[in-house]
Amino acid sequence: MTIEQILYFSMLGAALLGYIAILCTIPYRRKKILREAGKLILPLKVKSSKKWVAIAVAAFILLLVVPLRNYGWFVNIVLLGTALVATEIAAREAGGSGKAGIYEKMLVSGTNSVLWEDIYSLPTLAYENDEETTQVDFRVLRIILKNGIETQILFSDEEERKNALETIIKIAPHLDAR
Repeated sequence: MTIEQILYFSMLGAALLGYIAILCTIPYRRKKILREAGKLILPLKVKSSKKWVAIAVAAFILLLVVPLRNYGWFVNIVLLGTALVATEIAAREAGGSGKAGIYEKMLVSGTNSVLWEDIYSLPTLAYENDEETTQVDFRVLRIILKNGIETQILFSDEEERKNALETIIKIAPHLDAR
């Protein structure tokens, strides 16, 4: 074997080990979220998405395609890196999958796990009932975090969103902008 082949297979082996390591963190991510969240107050009907499995499988297939093709070094590194990033996304999705709800200290919905103390505002509350505002989806709740990131929570229907908002305002009254 040449040095180039050794480096190539070392790179591929490192990517496969990274893939396995990231997937092995899923149970720990879930335990961490539930430990930080506290007691479940209101479960949400968010569908337990299994798309993370499809993403993980696609990442694995991408890892397997690299040795079958004769790409350049740069393309190989990009493909392996993309597979690892996709695996990380799948692991994040799997961490909160099936545990959606409003907890004592946190809101969990899919990949979104937000501590109440990290929420800056719920901007939709300020304008959703305004007569001049049009095209507001009453199944979506926009959340702006203190670090400036905006995220959205999609509820199954307007009634679930209404119940969730009432519970959120009880837990964190500083978020009521109405």
